[in-house]
Amino acid sequence: MKRLNTGIAMALGGLVMMMPFQDPAATPGKPTVVVGTFDSRAIATAYVRSDEFSSYLAAQRKDVTKVIERAKETGDRQLAAALDALGPAMQKRIHQQGFGTAAVDDIIARIGDRLPRIAEKAGVDVIVSKWALSFHRPAAEFVDVTDLLVAEFHADEQTLKTIRELVATDPIPLDQLDGHGSRRNH
Repeated sequence: MKRLNTGIAMALGGLVMMMPFQDPAATPGKPTVVVGTFDSRAIATAYVRSDEFSSYLAAQRKDVTKVIERAKETGDRQLAAALDALGPAMQKRIHQQGFGTAAVDDIIARIGDRLPRIAEKAGVDVIVSKWALSFHRPAAEFVDVTDLLVAEFHADEQTLKTIRELVATDPIPLDQLDGHGSRRNH
């Protein structure tokens, strides 16, 4: 019995060795994973021009203003200065996201519960910023899901026009952006 098992194992091993090797990357047909990509600048623009952002910003201003007033009343100039700096820092971040390639994970998180539905609709397995792709094989399949993500922020026609114009241009390198959405003069 042991000889029979050894013989079968050797025969099967020989068959496996005779099978031609196929590189999975070179195999034609449907890829195993389909990647949905988006232009993060479009997502940032849609969010910043949304009612959701307006409500968020109004609430933030109200809260921060109260804390600044208390800090000034108590003489905590350091806290008041730090809180005053929040607005310009937020503005800089928004410009890096809207005109550059800064990550928009904080914005995507706002629609995180809807991502499975968006992925299903687009037929993708993964959704990632197109600026985050460091490498991909030639056989990789990509689907642009930017419009599906933008739609989640209920963009109006003017916002959609702005987004179309924006994504038709190259992003500004982050180190060249000032806090006003334009290039720094070097």
